[in-house]
Amino acid sequence: MEDWWTVQSMLVSWIMNTIEPTLRSTVTYMENAKELWEDFRERFSVVNGLRIQQLKADLADCKQQGMTMVAYFGKLKTLWDELANYEQIPRCSCGGCKCDIASKLEKRREEERVHQFLMGLDDVSYGTVRSNVLAVDPLPSLNRVYATLVQEERMKTITRSKEERGEVMGHVVQAGLKTKGRPDPKDKSMVCSHCGKTGHDGKSCFQIIGHPEWWGERARKEGGTNGRGQQRSGTSAGRGRGGMVRANIAH
Repeated sequence: MEDWWTVQSMLVSWIMNTIEPTLRSTVTYMENAKELWEDFRERFSVVNGLRIQQLKADLADCKQQGMTMVAYFGKLKTLWDELANYEQIPRCSCGGCKCDIASKLEKRREEERVHQFLMGLDDVSYGTVRSNVLAVDPLPSLNRVYATLVQEERMKTITRSKEERGEVMGHVVQAGLKTKGRPDPKDKSMVCSHCGKTGHDGKSCFQIIGHPEWWGERARKEGGTNGRGQQRSGTSAGRGRGGMVRANIAH
């Protein structure tokens, strides 16, 4: 009897330490583990039908919708494990069954999970991979399908990173070509002592040092000279055929 009460006290302490703290006051003076457990069962036992229906509805609505493959599969796995606690596979109780029906039912359940997993994938990103997996006979295991899709996700991530780097480099090159050969913007507060215009000083005045190649028609209209002090001709200074050839070469 002493050993029996020792075990009872140990079991009661385990139950008391695992329940909600707010419920301990209602079972403070119970010393028998069976009576304590029966009291909880009568107060909190509910029918599982509503929870099973809710879990199946959550599985039907579970879609990837931009989530990573790990997050999407983890969400499904949580729902599958909880549903399996309510809907357990029946086992043979007669002892004379030799068809191994339990393993066949388990395989059918796994195939159903594979279909649920594939149905929730994003069509744009994984539509081709899903078709390839469904074309395999027999259908691969759930873990194998998950590993295949994780590899596909990694390949898409690498390809996307390369494309983004290429676009960035293209923008940099275009920006460099647009600004190539043109002077840096000057301070508007500067006033030239030679021509009286703002934005440059006397040392960088085009009327003294000559107009550059990109100045175009403005050099001829303003009567400017080139870098050697000679008058620019209409053919070479204009933005005509020669200017277009230089632009094509730069592009």
